[in-house]
Amino acid sequence: MGIQIQGNGGVIAEVGGTAFRSLNANIKPLEHGALGHYRTAVRISSTAAQAANSRIFEIRNTHATNLIIPTRLVIRAIQAVAGTAQENSLDVYKATGFTAVDTTNTVTPTSSVMRGNMAAYPGGAAIRHLTLAGAAAGMTGGTLTKDAQFIGTLPYNVAAAIGGAIWGPNDVFAPENGEHPPVLVQNEGIIIENRVLNVTSYGIIWFISFAWAEVVAY
Repeated sequence: MGIQIQGNGGVIAEVGGTAFRSLNANIKPLEHGALGHYRTAVRISSTAAQAANSRIFEIRNTHATNLIIPTRLVIRAIQAVAGTAQENSLDVYKATGFTAVDTTNTVTPTSSVMRGNMAAYPGGAAIRHLTLAGAAAGMTGGTLTKDAQFIGTLPYNVAAAIGGAIWGPNDVFAPENGEHPPVLVQNEGIIIENRVLNVTSYGIIWFISFAWAEVVAY
């Protein structure tokens, strides 16, 4: 005969079905305490001759002790203008030595916290994205060292004519599968870059949705 051990407040976990008796679980957000959960989304147009390794999105942890945990990063792209056939991608890197965000060709997005009593957006994060109309050089002026290898990528092929191509969504992080997310301490962050030089008459529009939590421990 099985023994039941009662936990917090006498609550007993239930199982479903009579064969496998799998646990009924509800995945909850990270415990944020007095901090919070945040999300921002952006639509950015590339330009003709968009530079190789040009940054289009970044987040930096500015706080001395709090941790920033990226919980969702979804990237999409569409072709809006006829172009010269080319293979390209958006690449996601972790960055260290990230002591200053970019200052040129940047926008500081504004958004809402996920619950009204959370710490005001964006918490201890410094977040920037490329100007919506695009800029060939990408965002510049920051101080950071990106890892040698990207941790996520959205590849796509540009065609000579618009064919209605939609690339993605690419969900870079998958915490629901037990994957360990990046844990960003002070002066660490995540950046997204255009990989190779875009050719003339290139018409790609990027869509980025990014969510993160700020916590005291993970």
